[in-house]
Amino acid sequence: MSSTAQLQDISDHFQLVPAPWKCKGESFVFATYISKKASYPSNASFNPLEAGSSFADPAVTGEFHGGLGMIMVIRYKETPVGSYDELLWIPGTFTVPPTGQRALRITRMYVSEMPTIYNGRINWSVPKTRAHFTFTPSEHGAQGVPYSRISLAPLSHPDRPFFSVDLSPTRFFATARIPFDGNMIPKSLVYVVHPPVPQSPNWKEDGMVGSDQWLGCPFVMKGKAGLFWGTGGLEGGKYGDEVGFPDVRPWSLGVWIPDADIYFATGDIIGKKDV
Repeated sequence: MSSTAQLQDISDHFQLVPAPWKCKGESFVFATYISKKASYPSNASFNPLEAGSSFADPAVTGEFHGGLGMIMVIRYKETPVGSYDELLWIPGTFTVPPTGQRALRITRMYVSEMPTIYNGRINWSVPKTRAHFTFTPSEHGAQGVPYSRISLAPLSHPDRPFFSVDLSPTRFFATARIPFDGNMIPKSLVYVVHPPVPQSPNWKEDGMVGSDQWLGCPFVMKGKAGLFWGTGGLEGGKYGDEVGFPDVRPWSLGVWIPDADIYFATGDIIGKKDV
């Protein structure tokens, strides 16, 4: 099926909302660092569909180089497709074969609602799939982050989390009062590039449509930030169970932006179509 015919088939089933997107939401950012000598990320860094495709094949879509990465949780309050929750994992930088350069890459992403799955996969080649999100209210209220725990679990087993983090306020800067502007950050730290994502055999039911282009996009966020402490909420203090999410250990100090303006530009086509 040609790209045009495939897109028409998808648009017959789903409401496509092209980029750019202007959004508002609440974000929680956890920085990570993986050695530049580290091996390629484990399968837990990819959704099963992507793990079994060229998306996760370094011989096709580029070697892993580690470095700074991040875990990010966002509660979108306003987007072109409505409100939803999101968890994303960026392990570090990868080679981008069409250019030979290096760039950050989101390798695994969960969202709470279907419309953002197919739109994200088409607009930016982002590997989105669904999960069950739980946000446990905090007793600290206005003194810091509003949740004491954030966890994700499979839709089929919402009581069996594969990712969990416990949050607590810091002594200083617990409230959001530090000006933050993503435009002031070097592009290399806010620009992600993704290979084409594969298409699920059940895409009409799960929304996991495929794409045929390498796409790049900056994720620009503005707002006032506060700080919090984060610790793994799973057994043994882990963040991920190494199945639904990798067993990574981010820095314990996180950044919280309760009223963030978030902008996703139209994806930049990188090189030629297809991998």
